[in-house]
Amino acid sequence: MRNKEEAMAKVYDAIIVGSGASGGMAAKELTEKGLNVLVLEAGPRIDPKDFNSHKWPYEMMYRGFGKPGWREKTQWNQYTANEFNSHLYVKDTEHPYTYDKDKPFVWIRARVVGGKTLHWGRLSWRLSNYDFKARTHDGYGDDWPISYEDLAPYYDRAEEFIGVSGSYEKLEHLPDGKFLPPMALTCGEQMLKKAAAKFGRIGIPMREAQLTRPHKGRPACHYCGHCGNGCDIGAMFNSIASTLPAAAKTGRMELRPNSIVSHIIVDHNTGKAAGVAFIDRETRKDTEVFGKIIVLGASALESTRIMLNSKSAIYPNGIANSSGVLGHYLMDHWGGIGAMGFIPILMGREATNDDGKASGIYITRFRNLKERHPKFIRGYGFECSAGARMFPGYAKGFEGFGVEFKKRVRRYYTAPVWMTTRAEMLARFDNYVEIDPNVKDAWGIPVIKIHCTHGDNEREMVKDAAETSEEILRATGAEIVDRGGRITAPGAIIHEMGTCRMGDDPRTSVLNKFNQAHDVKNLFVVDASSFVSSACQNPTLTILALTIRACDYIVEEYKRGNL
Repeated sequence: MRNKEEAMAKVYDAIIVGSGASGGMAAKELTEKGLNVLVLEAGPRIDPKDFNSHKWPYEMMYRGFGKPGWREKTQWNQYTANEFNSHLYVKDTEHPYTYDKDKPFVWIRARVVGGKTLHWGRLSWRLSNYDFKARTHDGYGDDWPISYEDLAPYYDRAEEFIGVSGSYEKLEHLPDGKFLPPMALTCGEQMLKKAAAKFGRIGIPMREAQLTRPHKGRPACHYCGHCGNGCDIGAMFNSIASTLPAAAKTGRMELRPNSIVSHIIVDHNTGKAAGVAFIDRETRKDTEVFGKIIVLGASALESTRIMLNSKSAIYPNGIANSSGVLGHYLMDHWGGIGAMGFIPILMGREATNDDGKASGIYITRFRNLKERHPKFIRGYGFECSAGARMFPGYAKGFEGFGVEFKKRVRRYYTAPVWMTTRAEMLARFDNYVEIDPNVKDAWGIPVIKIHCTHGDNEREMVKDAAETSEEILRATGAEIVDRGGRITAPGAIIHEMGTCRMGDDPRTSVLNKFNQAHDVKNLFVVDASSFVSSACQNPTLTILALTIRACDYIVEEYKRGNL
């Protein structure tokens, strides 16, 4: 360390870095199984009272948009931040990163207790063997070292704890789970479902970690529609309303906020991880803490950054990186392709509260299941919504002003329908991150440089998704007013995956099938950095299931004295 000002004498059974989806679940699982755990979170505690869940725009100084110029000055990459929730996101001035000028990457981060679970999209899908065994299916890339059958019991446990609303569909490519009742579809979403069926596409209610009835002491959702600002009643799954309280209840968790981890401390006699070094965000004190097991759940890129910065005589290229694979195979889902329109039959109707859901209906993957597409492999799905939303953003595109303008907005208010793509990005070695030796964050820690771009497979899929979305939307009778033909930049969907992949071969992977580092037996990485492929489903439920599975293994091995 630069200045070893403080060392905490206590040796914990486990130190967990991160308090979001994976870190929070790891804390719950390990403490409930008897381990004494320290959780280190880089950001501050957040009181749900500080969420602006139920404030109207007129209650905000700048009507929710923020002071002019604030984004360009402090949070230029945090595009989902606004005046309501900017305190839940990092400041890019303090947390920089770099990328190739011609290959922009959008890295959305939340350094607060609870992480991005405080404002995530809540969509909770299982992967299937079309995903876990994708190479077997189409010959590209690598299979995961686990199958759906290996993970299914842990999906069950994750869903039963967090509460997932959804419908039972018996789809091989999108397995059913343990569901609460699904959220109702709006009239427009029912029309979308019927339109998709005309082309053999399957539309189902969204599966969301959002309660449709009280569950494990948390109340049902009341559909206020401000989920992105934080849920002050805990109806949507987040760490501070569920996993962290469960861990705290055991009396075996110590949570330390404002602790920015710089690197992992190595025992040079054994090669094992001995602890972690961190900097206090407020006092800037350097501190070392020690534990018998280290669990990284800091998010895909942050965990990898910590590992790459953990260089030593034993691990000159970063801890657990004998393969040279650490940092490689970065993935994100892509979107931005779709269509938006208005359904004439729904115009001018009485408005109802159609707000409060992440999206209404999901048109599941249909490409490259039983039949091979000639131009691309893997697939995509559509997240779709229809109905009245609190703020009619599309009105900005309407002409006119005054009474006539208001009448037009009111007429169209109940009729909008949207479709947007969520698609797989292939895992490629040349999409990677590395430490940028020339740039450090506000605490003097070297940042990562990101090299990531879309490939030919994604570009071919874009064309197909654009045509398909317009085809389905027209079948509803909608008047299409916008065709989304602009693929999102990597990172913009906020589903970073890969860079610390799992596998059976230590020469081509960093972790084994239990999220344990091949090179360092007491180091585990439980966030999405372990993903081998991205699939087209949102990753959080799989992160939770993998974490539960890894924690079961950790406790078994720890009790046997193998760690």
